[in-house]
Amino acid sequence: MRAYIIKFKGKTIWQNMLRDYKFTFNDGDEIYVGTLFFRKKDANKYLETLNKELYEVVGVTIDKSKIDNRKKC
Repeated sequence: MRAYIIKFKGKTIWQNMLRDYKFTFNDGDEIYVGTLFFRKKDANKYLETLNKELYEVVGVTIDKSKIDNRKKC
């Protein structure tokens, strides 16, 4: 499946991590989630709200995994 993300143009790995939203669970655990777009025109429209000199739209491929990565209890 093809999708699109907004990526920082620089070479620092910390800027390239998708940390758009911070989600807090009821038990207090926090995770960071990123924005994923399924249409390139939607990603470009969202990019207009950001500084275009610092960010760019990048296509990513999401493949189905053949490995069962669920935790075994």
